[in-house]
Amino acid sequence: MRPTDYIASLFKPSGGPGEEPAAYDFDPISSYFYNRSAEEEALQTIDAETTADLDLNAVFEQIDRTTSRVGQQYLYARLRTLRGEEDAADFDRRVGVFENDDELTQRCAGHLARLSSDDAYDFQRLIFDTPVKVRRIGLVYALTAAAIVSLLLAPFYPLLLLLFMAIYAVNLVIHYGNKLNITRYAFAVRQLAAALKTARYLASEQVPGSDDAAQPIRRVAQVEHRSRIVGAQGDGGNDFAAIAWLVFELVKIAFNIETILFHRFTGSITAHREAIHDVFRFIGETDAAISVMRLRRGTPTCRPTFIEGKYLEAVQVVHPLIPDCVANTLTLDGTGLLLTGSNMSGKTTFVRTVMLNALLGETICTCFAEGFTAPYMRLHSSIRIADDVSEGTSYYLQEVLTVKRLLEAAEQPSPCLFVLDELFKGTNTTERIAAGKAVLARLNRGPHIVLAATHDIELAELLRGDGYELHHFREEVADGQLVFDYRLHTGPLTTRNAIRILELYDYPPELIAEALDTQEKLLGGRDTPVL
Repeated sequence: MRPTDYIASLFKPSGGPGEEPAAYDFDPISSYFYNRSAEEEALQTIDAETTADLDLNAVFEQIDRTTSRVGQQYLYARLRTLRGEEDAADFDRRVGVFENDDELTQRCAGHLARLSSDDAYDFQRLIFDTPVKVRRIGLVYALTAAAIVSLLLAPFYPLLLLLFMAIYAVNLVIHYGNKLNITRYAFAVRQLAAALKTARYLASEQVPGSDDAAQPIRRVAQVEHRSRIVGAQGDGGNDFAAIAWLVFELVKIAFNIETILFHRFTGSITAHREAIHDVFRFIGETDAAISVMRLRRGTPTCRPTFIEGKYLEAVQVVHPLIPDCVANTLTLDGTGLLLTGSNMSGKTTFVRTVMLNALLGETICTCFAEGFTAPYMRLHSSIRIADDVSEGTSYYLQEVLTVKRLLEAAEQPSPCLFVLDELFKGTNTTERIAAGKAVLARLNRGPHIVLAATHDIELAELLRGDGYELHHFREEVADGQLVFDYRLHTGPLTTRNAIRILELYDYPPELIAEALDTQEKLLGGRDTPVL
């Protein structure tokens, strides 16, 4: 946070319980995730493409019930990181502790509220930022020693006062030159004391992870003692607020007190960075667990069941962003899904819904369904693709590169869930269907599960021997209205309503007649168009 932002926040009235929550700013919310991902090994990190495919930021806004900014950052990072079935089960046990103890939940929420201001977003900087070192620290110590000696001997050798004044002038430059470095850390350091107090109170409540957090808390306490000079002085503008403080400032300049303490502080940060990270995780995990408990209480959800084998069952699954979402059930036993349907019928939303619930199940052990059973899988998608003007790549080339990453993932022995929508729609019909058939057949081999949505009903026949079940969404034209039931139906789509919809929206009659005539010629009396 910039100093000007901090000052502005002091005059901003706090929102009352009935006021609309502030809009989510994902730059600070996601900062912990991006900083941590660069150095932490995980089973899989959900990339930006899949995050966009699943509208994951919007989903986060919908499910976030955290109290602290640390918890918010941790929950966001958890949603985008797959760590394995054991980690999911451990997190579920943490959630269970709060499900059974409302008083504990209320006390912990009170502790976590210490980190509810936006300044707390900066706390993670102490973990990942490289501390700015004080330059020529040896000279700083030498000048400090010279200032002390000259001042002590001045009563006996008055000329040494001139030396002291010269040293003071140099120390003045050093002091205010270092002031900017201190200001950069001030907002993060001010949260260190609040975070340490929060962690201590949470540990006293014996929440899950308290025993493991005890030693990091003690180590961080050592850093916190040295950080007080940074947190108290980082604002700079407060130094001249009172005469007493001015006197203290003059003393600090004379003997480089602030510069030396900042040097020791940065050394402590570097030495205890992992302990600070442990405290961050302890607070974040606790807050995230309470958040998920609140989500489960306020929304119909279920815990997923993880199994071995190529099997997926989603019972009455819904999308959390769709009000009054029509629930659907899908069961795949050793097969993939080929889903057909017209635009707006719901096929893309459905495959996205299944994948999103798989992700939520694997990260926060919570699914928006009556039941969800599947292996613990890596997740890969190709739903929203756009050309990249800056890189000079066309839409089709972007598709090619995206699908190539999926094919490479399919070579790994661990199971993957692949979700694809309108494969290769950036090229002509014949090549699109031919290439799509080859890709879908290859992805569906081994332990992987494939969910593919398409307009190309020709793929239904071509993939008949490649282990795909056929389902579809349909629409009807009734009383001059286009009606969707958003229900998953078994089998391939056999109806064609595209031209009928043109007629419904008052396209010229002669255009409709020509389109129907052309369709008849293309079909040639067949049920499916020729390639």
